[in-house]
Amino acid sequence: MRTTQVGRFQVTALRDARFALDGGAMFGVVPRVLWEQLTPVNDDHTIPLSTTPFLVQDGTCTIVIEPGLGRRWPDKQRAMFHIDSSGGHDLLDSLHAVGVAPEEVTHCLMTHCHWDHIGAACGEDGTPIFPSAEYWTPQSERDACMNPDHLRRASYRREDLAPVEEGGQLYTFAGEGEVLPGVRMVEVGGHSDGVSLVILEDNGQAACFWADVVPTRNHVNLPFIMAYDMNAEKSFEVRSEWIARAADEGWTCLLYHDPDEPIGRFVGDGRKYAWEALSSA
Repeated sequence: MRTTQVGRFQVTALRDARFALDGGAMFGVVPRVLWEQLTPVNDDHTIPLSTTPFLVQDGTCTIVIEPGLGRRWPDKQRAMFHIDSSGGHDLLDSLHAVGVAPEEVTHCLMTHCHWDHIGAACGEDGTPIFPSAEYWTPQSERDACMNPDHLRRASYRREDLAPVEEGGQLYTFAGEGEVLPGVRMVEVGGHSDGVSLVILEDNGQAACFWADVVPTRNHVNLPFIMAYDMNAEKSFEVRSEWIARAADEGWTCLLYHDPDEPIGRFVGDGRKYAWEALSSA
């Protein structure tokens, strides 16, 4: 597992699961002749992805950014999405490997409530996987998950979030939420109603967890917007603003769906951007 330091924060990319989604949907209007040069392609036209939660520790708090895919999946969905949680690809196994028990997690940050991001918010017994943690997510995402309409129903599972709320562990915000000093969530929208970035800042250094705003290193190019995004125009605006800022200020970038390089930086000239993996990560 890869680790980097951002001010007082030690940030570790955890292993959760491998899965796959349709390559055309992942790259939207980008022609296949372009995106198939960037990634392996399975026989069913899906591309390999990962779910990579991040562990953030500062000696006082233990934070998990995005709980992950989880194991509560029937065989049909496991086959359809190529879900593989074997070989240590499981959030709890990853935490155990770095010496962290579920009871020690103080905060679980959920950028949005799609099933591939919070499927592990609750364990196989249906109870919150982190019994003592505050679970944070935007109010708009809470609402979409608890009462999804026709357009959103395929992306949300009420059972992923309801036990957290019923247990009094759910904390919501609108716009921006300060979880802790130096840890904030910024609601940006585009991909979903309330998808958020997680910003870590300390001692003049900054890191950003990009959720599905930039799902993999191959999506740093501004026009590479997923067909899964609810509002492509909004996504382009958000990506144009935040990718430029991250590149200009040299932020450490944390990617959730990239199966090979979860930690790096964005580099570019204001028009085009690329990915630079951190050699120390």
